[in-house]
Amino acid sequence: MITASRQSAVKYRQAFEDYIAKKGYEGIHALVAFSGKVKLPDDEQEYTESSLNGFPEDRLTKEFDTDKYQVLLVANKYQTGFDQPKLCAMYVLKKLKGVNAVQTLSRLNRICAPYDKKTFVLDFVNSYEDINYWMSL
Repeated sequence: MITASRQSAVKYRQAFEDYIAKKGYEGIHALVAFSGKVKLPDDEQEYTESSLNGFPEDRLTKEFDTDKYQVLLVANKYQTGFDQPKLCAMYVLKKLKGVNAVQTLSRLNRICAPYDKKTFVLDFVNSYEDINYWMSL
């Protein structure tokens, strides 16, 4: 999921984990990816990627590569140069434009075995015309 801000990434992570726990699902976990520190309105706690994930920031790509994690909630990170074969769906909650649009959406189309990968993008912010324009340049 591509979120609009670091605060949004934290809120989505909290909501995701709360929902999974409330439903009693097992074996489904999300990681959050953003740089720096962030505070939420009406919350004095300071959040970091490491504090939410439970391990240092430099281990995120290795941890996400395991079967333990299925969801990655991102705020301005890993939109370029992140080649992860298990990425197959993207939920976009951020305005994308220019090369950033192309690079972000291209995270899903990496060729890897078994070569029958299907991808899915659900974009809540960008119009088809805007994305088609950026992808055609």
